[in-house]
Amino acid sequence: MRGAMLIIVAVLLGAGLLANGFGDDNVSSGSSPTPTTKPSAGSSTTSSTVVQAHDAAQVKVLVLNGSGKSGVASNTSEQLKALNYTLLEAGNAPGGPFPQSVVYFVPGYDADAATIAGKLGLPGTSVQPLPTPPPASVGDPKDANVIVLIGQDAPIAGGAGAGTTTTAAN
Repeated sequence: MRGAMLIIVAVLLGAGLLANGFGDDNVSSGSSPTPTTKPSAGSSTTSSTVVQAHDAAQVKVLVLNGSGKSGVASNTSEQLKALNYTLLEAGNAPGGPFPQSVVYFVPGYDADAATIAGKLGLPGTSVQPLPTPPPASVGDPKDANVIVLIGQDAPIAGGAGAGTTTTAAN
């Protein structure tokens, strides 16, 4: 009798836990933003959006060399292409050289820009939304989702944390 009661209790407990597991509204699939609600100190609630990175092949990246060193944009493009990003034709940033790298993103691509910055050894502070109109250092952003302006601080340009410098032609 005791064994039967333990089995019944275990089944009911398992069913309750299983039902709660499927009821989680904060679980997301796909690449679209998912709104979540967080309770605040008062009686009202605030809503925030969790933005997830897209599949790399869906992200169009424009790399601009603003470091003043030859070959930096093409080397960076090759590095990102190896990670399966879609690369637009690399070029030189108008008005360079620039001391600081910037990774610009269009709305909805901030997580992708942060990932790219991390892969290139750039600090999270280099990630910024692309202003309207785009800055002169970008020129024509084409239809890029993320624009990487490589400055003199970038490791690939011989900046902070760099192991080697590049000399290949752009």
